[in-house]
Amino acid sequence: MNATDKVYLVTGVTGGIGGATAAWLAKQGNKLILSGRNQAKLDEAATKIAKVAASQTQIKTVAMDVTDEDSVIAGMDKAFAAFGKVDCLINIPGMSIPGKIAETELDSYRKMIDVNVTSVFLTAKHYVPKVDPEVGGQIINISSVAGKTANPAAPIYCTAKAAMNMLSAGLALQLKANNIRVSIVSPGATSTAGFWGDRPVPHDKFLKVDEVALVIGFVATLPQSIVLHDVVVEPWEFYRSK
Repeated sequence: MNATDKVYLVTGVTGGIGGATAAWLAKQGNKLILSGRNQAKLDEAATKIAKVAASQTQIKTVAMDVTDEDSVIAGMDKAFAAFGKVDCLINIPGMSIPGKIAETELDSYRKMIDVNVTSVFLTAKHYVPKVDPEVGGQIINISSVAGKTANPAAPIYCTAKAAMNMLSAGLALQLKANNIRVSIVSPGATSTAGFWGDRPVPHDKFLKVDEVALVIGFVATLPQSIVLHDVVVEPWEFYRSK
């Protein structure tokens, strides 16, 4: 199967990394299903991505709240109906609310777990039964180096990403029987709008969303005979200055 014969479902496309990943895939001439919670923002993202897409690219949208099971069930039904299949599910959840533990609200904790972990559970749960084992499938979960190294400024975010990593690792083993490859991509510090707020961080040394998208796209378009289990992506200038 050529990369352009594949159908990609990308969640979180209204965010920086999600939008950049969808744009990268669109430039290659793929069939894309773009997903996000807000239909208006989703349509806006789709219009922007269509402007850079190759002529043969086909784009459809599916509004879906990946933290709500009913929404995921309906969204997966629509996604598979769009092109008759979904060869690759790319989960790009992301929420970090940094803060001291004594000042972190329970609601904030639950949101970070839901967005970063529950979303992966729900999308995988309702993607897997729809995949034909004879054809195979792929799940790529976008994590973070925060899931591998504790950070005193964001312990809950680190916890959520670590949980995503272990869930992904378990799925990678379990879903071999379903002919579904599972990969994790863990970016290091990335310059994304809204993530860092007004914190004084060296954005010029961080990864750009297009650079992260390049790596995700590489993993997503590999031949089915190859699986990359866990890919760590670091910004070189920031990494070498540590």
